[in-house]
Amino acid sequence: MSFPFFSKLRNKKAYMQLVRNELQKVREEIARQAETFEPYVRDYMVKVCKGQGKMIRPGLVLLTAAATGGIKDEHITFAALLEMIHMASLVHDDVLDKADTRRDIPTPNALWGNELAVLLGDTLLAQAIVMGTEIGGSKFCRKMALAMKDLCQGEVEQSTRLWDLDMSRAEYYEIIRKKTATLFAVAMSGSAFLQGLDDEMVEHLNRMGTLLGIAYQIYDDCLDLTGEDAAAGKTLGTDAEKGKLTLPMFFLLESSCEDVAAYMHDAIEKHETIDYSRLRGTEAFAEAIKLSVDEGLARMEEAREVLWLLPETPAREALAEMTYRVDEMLRDCCN
Repeated sequence: MSFPFFSKLRNKKAYMQLVRNELQKVREEIARQAETFEPYVRDYMVKVCKGQGKMIRPGLVLLTAAATGGIKDEHITFAALLEMIHMASLVHDDVLDKADTRRDIPTPNALWGNELAVLLGDTLLAQAIVMGTEIGGSKFCRKMALAMKDLCQGEVEQSTRLWDLDMSRAEYYEIIRKKTATLFAVAMSGSAFLQGLDDEMVEHLNRMGTLLGIAYQIYDDCLDLTGEDAAAGKTLGTDAEKGKLTLPMFFLLESSCEDVAAYMHDAIEKHETIDYSRLRGTEAFAEAIKLSVDEGLARMEEAREVLWLLPETPAREALAEMTYRVDEMLRDCCN
């Protein structure tokens, strides 16, 4: 599938440039929300809310809105609350992963300890729920609540399946659908819902967001094994240390190189941290990353098919560019 404006967008990363003014409003709304807390919470929350990253999920909200009729005030609030949910999940993730840095700054757990970090994440989630009640009716609030439930259930399932050699690849995909793809899916479907689109189109965009989120998590799983902390801006290698089974690990376990497969199986069975330094540079490792990347790319190609259902606009082309950017990120893991 190709898009006529893609060559223009690619060089300028116009997928975010198209909504840069609205993204600034989202940042301002998040900052405003941080100021609404009681004094003994406010200073902590202001610091937590400064930890915004690529703003992918808000970008999806805004671009979907722009591609389906225009951005409303409700979309700005929705984008802000969704980013706050995402930030809360990262605060909790960093506690679970014992990560010290994210985006080159100390994590809340590194600054204030695990207990306070968890409580701050919970508080951020609660505020996001309050914001949801201000922009949608009961159906919208239920949609948001179910997304948060999926997100939490995915994290619970992952945490209870550490070092689990009985976990299937299908179960892995279901876990990452819940813990990562859920917010991508609700960004697009929630934006369409607020736009008043019919249920069929809302579901199509939900599917696209799910595919995009799964591919993004595959990228993150590959980056954990191939990247460097400084370049990534966060602590890497935590999946291996915690015993999380990711897609590249499945391919290594299934490797035709018996030594590699046996080493992986033995380490996981004994709950030992896998030493990837002894695997990097081997054909088995390169093949595992390539196969994982290929699965991510296939999902991106499937996601782009949904865009044909939208009218041809710069916003639609920007959504396409976003998917191609994920393609590039995936391919970079093989280099």
